Amino acid sequence: MDEKLFKLLDKKTKERWKKFSKYYLKDSKKFINRISRDYEKAGMFPVHVLKQIKRIDKKKYDSAVCVLRGALPYTILFEADGWKIHYIMCGRRNEEIFKKKRFNMSVDKSLKQIKGNKILIIENNSPTGNTPIIVRDNLRKKLGIKKPDLFLDYFYLNKNKIPKWLKKVGPFWKTKKKLNKFGKIYEASSIKVNNIEKKKLIREFLEKLK
Repeated sequence: MDEKLFKLLDKKTKERWKKFSKYYLKDSKKFINRISRDYEKAGMFPVHVLKQIKRIDKKKYDSAVCVLRGALPYTILFEADGWKIHYIMCGRRNEEIFKKKRFNMSVDKSLKQIKGNKILIIENNSPTGNTPIIVRDNLRKKLGIKKPDLFLDYFYLNKNKIPKWLKKVGPFWKTKKKLNKFGKIYEASSIKVNNIEKKKLIREFLEKLK
């Protein structure tokens, strides 16, 4: 069932990517499904992500904001679970299209609808916190979003081996000043899932993604 869910999610992700690919024509990096990149080789779907999505009470939020591109496959899963989704572009300075402007709201004309609302930012990972903080600061300035919550699959894949560059800038998960910019931060990878839960969650999301 893991393989089936990987393939179905990848198909849905690529279909959705077609809507946004025109904004990345000048980008030197090819789009990658981060869930497939991080987990498919091992053959185990990250069911902790599914369990985390189910645990978050979507009734507390007006909508969620997907940070393109990395969060796209995660966003497909949130949408399948009934979330209303909006999209923004935000990337690193070393990416060609973000050298002049790291934050871009023009990809989603409906973003103005979230003005002053309670939202959840969806990002795949963030070792430094820079990208979600830029998103948070711009949504606060432009749309009056006071203190959004944040979903991450993980902060950094191997917290036991922090590279020098990350130690220098300060890991997101260890920097209180950065963490305090958000309400609640959900790190899906911290969740444990037993085999019974796994089978149930995979069946549920296979059905929802059809």
